[in-house]
Amino acid sequence: MRLTRRLLNAAHPVSHATQAPPLVYNLGLSYAAKYSPPFVPATETPESLGFAGKPTKLGKWVDAMRSLQAGRGVLRAREGGWDEGLQEEVQKWGAGEDFFGVVDSGQWVNIAVSDGVGGWAPHYDPALYAQALMYHYASAVASSPSLAPWDALQKAYEAINADEAVKAGSATAVGVSLGQTGKGRAVNLGDSGFSILRRGQTVFETQSQTHFFNCPYQLSKVPKEMRNGAITDLPAHGQRYEFDLQPGDVVVLYTDGLSDNLPAAHVPALDAAVLRVLDEEANAHLEHGEKAAEHARLLADVLVAAGRSAMARTGDEEAGQGWRTPFDIESEKEGKRYKGGKVDDITVLTAVVSERLV
Repeated sequence: MRLTRRLLNAAHPVSHATQAPPLVYNLGLSYAAKYSPPFVPATETPESLGFAGKPTKLGKWVDAMRSLQAGRGVLRAREGGWDEGLQEEVQKWGAGEDFFGVVDSGQWVNIAVSDGVGGWAPHYDPALYAQALMYHYASAVASSPSLAPWDALQKAYEAINADEAVKAGSATAVGVSLGQTGKGRAVNLGDSGFSILRRGQTVFETQSQTHFFNCPYQLSKVPKEMRNGAITDLPAHGQRYEFDLQPGDVVVLYTDGLSDNLPAAHVPALDAAVLRVLDEEANAHLEHGEKAAEHARLLADVLVAAGRSAMARTGDEEAGQGWRTPFDIESEKEGKRYKGGKVDDITVLTAVVSERLV
């Protein structure tokens, strides 16, 4: 039986019976490969950019996504965007084995992220599966914008299995569709995820799906000779959600580069910090829509910056009295104790909800 959860039971959902103004979603995007500065010298060459630069439909779509304005957690101050030098860095280093998709059809905004499973390297490039999965997911919702995310993920899974460009691989996935009326739907499979912030509080966050420690649920394409014992989850194993959004809400999608390193309680605190900056007198000239756009942009970048900073933690900060990363805590529960942060690819997509002002 397919289960659909109703979210935010304790919150007050938006009523759609009174012709409320349509909602708009300002998006923010930031990502950084684990093998990129400061974790490798700036003179090194990226390990893989996957299908980027390939003269195929998939390759051109990957290039289009990579051309979206994005940060990488460097936090260079510049109103309305990032400077050209930073965009060149984003282009050079890419998202590593993560990838993402954005499709805005007007009435529906569809966003998704995926984390390629690194265990396929060096025999297969893990970035290829994540990029292709996002491409086929985006293709599904571009063809049918109101398609439910779980149905889009099923279509993407079927398409990647038939895609000769991907020989093998696996990935987690989270996809969210956001409607003009405030109706939201989502699917999450694995240990990527999403959360919803409302009035300074996290009112919802997904729970990781794992088979065992550090082994998430994952969609897979496995060569015949490797199928014995391989993990092969299905889209139907993903968690499904429906929820209502209201102006001021913030939706945050992320890969486990964030959730393994940054305690969940830090997310609303960092959001509050971003809002304090935007409320300063120096930013009083920002109009409503501009402020929402800056909120989304800055929050995504601040979260990536905080996640990457946490990756550098050793576990010995403040004589052992400082906060610990979620990965550190979970590993100790398993009797392994990996102290400090976990260096990984990290991707964050944010959507700030606001009313359309006519």
